[in-house]
Amino acid sequence: MKRSSIIEARRAKVSPEVRRSVNLSFLIVDRIHAILEERGLKQKDLANMLGKKESEISKWMRGTHNFTINTISSIESVLGYPILQVAGMKR
Repeated sequence: MKRSSIIEARRAKVSPEVRRSVNLSFLIVDRIHAILEERGLKQKDLANMLGKKESEISKWMRGTHNFTINTISSIESVLGYPILQVAGMKR
């Protein structure tokens, strides 16, 4: 696929901090997808487990949601798997 020079020019202006934040968000989403797949679950199942609407989970899973620690902790609790691992953290 040919990349747009306009998009590439805008991408070059994105600060490293924003780029890192977006990358981390995508890594979180990838991890959640992997857990759901491993457990044979769908986004709808996760929504039901969290007491949320499927549309809200769908928005989260696009990779642009700013996950809070509480949200990540809730997802970890209902799925029974860690999403993030922090040095020195005991599970």
